[in-house]
Order: sequence, then C-alpha cells, then structure tokens
Amino acid sequence: MLLAEALLLLALDPDSGRPVNSSEQPLTPCLNGALVAELALGGMVQLEGKRFAVTGQLPPAGLLRDAHESLASPKGRRAEDQLRRMDKQVDRVWKRVVDGLVERGVLDRDARGLWRLTAHPVLRPELRDEVVTRVRAAAAGNREIEPRTAVVLALAGPARLLEVVADKPHDHAKRRIAEATESTPVAGVVKKVIAEAAAAAAAATAATAGAVAASSS
Repeated sequence: MLLAEALLLLALDPDSGRPVNSSEQPLTPCLNGALVAELALGGMVQLEGKRFAVTGQLPPAGLLRDAHESLASPKGRRAEDQLRRMDKQVDRVWKRVVDGLVERGVLDRDARGLWRLTAHPVLRPELRDEVVTRVRAAAAGNREIEPRTAVVLALAGPARLLEVVADKPHDHAKRRIAEATESTPVAGVVKKVIAEAAAAAAAATAATAGAVAASSS
C-alpha cells in the first residue's frame, strides 16, 4: 500500500466515506507530500537546496512514476512550487489515490445528496483498521517508529488528523510526530514535505473559510 493510500484511509470516516475534517482540501497537499516521501524512501528523490531532485531508478508505471516525472520537470525552483504543480501534472492526486483504492475493492464510490458529493465508504475495514491501529500505537508509544509509519504519523499533523491518531490531550502525540519527522531515513525530505504541506493545508483551510464567510454575508 502506498503511503498516500494509507494517509487517505486514515482520513476517511469508514461509514460516511468522507474525510473526518469535512474537506479534502487540507489533505491534498499532504497526499502530494506522501508521494514525495515514498520516492525518497525508495532512493528516487533527495533534497537539493530548496527543491526536490530526482535520483536513482525510475519507478514502474503508475502514480509514483507520474509523481517522479513531475519532480523531474525543470520548472519549479522551490519545493512548494513542485508540490503545487504536481497535483495538476498527475491529474489530481486525490482522484488518483481514490481511483486506485476503488479499483482494488478497498473503497466504494457513492455520489449522493443535494450537491452530489461523492463519498467513498470503506469496503475493506480491516485494511483501514490496520493503518489506524499502527499509527495510533506509534503516536502513543515511546519506541522507535518504523520509517513508513513515521511518515504517515508525521503527515497526520498538517493533514488535521490528530483526532484520529491520538486521544486528547495531544501533547504526547505532537512530540511523537516531531520525533517521527526526525527519525525517518530521509528526514531532510520529510521535514521539507511537512513544512510545505502544512503551509499549503493552512492556506487551503483559510481560503475555504473565506469563501464560506463571503457566501453567508
């Protein structure tokens, strides 16, 4: 399972099929970041100055390959530009990750309601439960965190998923997220991913709040 797929499963309410924070916007830059982190763990991306640079072997055909090719583009001098452009170049990472999980029978696709919002109820709850259990254990524990779990836990913060991965108060979980960020074998890439994903998620949340306020005034 891709890191981006694990992060999406973590974010979905298994019954409603909608993100627990009621919006996919803050999660989208984190999914982009998960793809970059996955490539870095595979030795295919490294941090060079302010941007991500591709290296190593080209991934097989699919979402990871498209993400790799997006990062290889000469355009985008900074990591934030690369992450922002990636979503368009891979034809929307949210859509691609969902499509992959739907094709494998992990998620359903259900369009309903006044605004025809598409929900994705979980058809394989044991897979989501495994992700939730693993990440919650990492957030609550004190032992060294396995690298892939560390990346998902680290991204849970900017993805606004603290309520999923930890009970309140969140102080210990926040410390574990900081530890997870530092402990991955590609900490430099992950820290850059977290910083850019957090900034993009905050901007998306602010834009949504502004649009709601404008529509109600």
